[in-house]
Amino acid sequence: MTLIKKSNRLQLHYYFKDNSHTIDSILRNECEKEILHIYKEISNTLGLQLRLETLPTEEGGFKETWRFIGKNSVQITLIVSVATIIISRFPAENKELTKLQIENLKLDNELKIKELEKLNLDFINHDNELNRQKVVDSVELVNKNYKITWRKSNLYKKLNNYQKIDSIEVRRFKQDEPIDEPRKIHRREFSKFILSSDDLPKLELNNALIDVISPALKRGKFKWKGFYDKEIINFLMDDIEFKTQVLRGGIHFSNSFSIEVKMTLERKINQEGNIIITNSIVNKVIASIDQGKRIEYSNYQAQQ
Repeated sequence: MTLIKKSNRLQLHYYFKDNSHTIDSILRNECEKEILHIYKEISNTLGLQLRLETLPTEEGGFKETWRFIGKNSVQITLIVSVATIIISRFPAENKELTKLQIENLKLDNELKIKELEKLNLDFINHDNELNRQKVVDSVELVNKNYKITWRKSNLYKKLNNYQKIDSIEVRRFKQDEPIDEPRKIHRREFSKFILSSDDLPKLELNNALIDVISPALKRGKFKWKGFYDKEIINFLMDDIEFKTQVLRGGIHFSNSFSIEVKMTLERKINQEGNIIITNSIVNKVIASIDQGKRIEYSNYQAQQ
């Protein structure tokens, strides 16, 4: 099986149309921010510790180099190798974050544990050699992290908006010695990495349980307040029949009143790369629970 040459540095080389050696300071800092977040997410996803040092910049057009510091040379080589591929490889689906990536927001729980057990990265603690298949498997796991796709989109969006850049190259190093051939991305290819929207697919929930804090007892698009998934939420009651019965006084609320519902959550990614809920809509009330007594919604009509 093919072994991976050890490395401890990654270099990003900017090539400019005018053959100069200067770069806009704000752009440089914004691009580095996205790259550092990518490194961090790779490290977190693989469950590895990571420290970085930035080395002095070089001309020709403009070169940024980071030195990776970890427990041992195999861990460092794995992170550098994965980062090199992730930054430079065209995404298979490049216009929207996939449902798989979004729902793997919970990757840090049971799923992540199972994936890491299957990947079996314990071998790095013994400073063994790193084979190509281990890198391929690690890249596959890392690609399930939506934040990496989103951060990479941000990076190439910034690069695409800076007209001076002609192309970039990503390359691994062992100290000052280059490893493998550089991976080059031309300007015309930047758009392949850019997501068309930060909006996410709506999340449809069945049998969601909301503890009602305060209902809206006036007509209009007033939001209710409740407690769901350990958080206080404001939500629209879009079940017209249930809402009508509430306004008529047909349903009485206590401090232990809950509703079991079908609910839609509208979501987006904020500036920190986290998924936030922008709107919560109750489409259908299935049942109410009050002091341990559960009443199917269909029974409400029979009682009126």
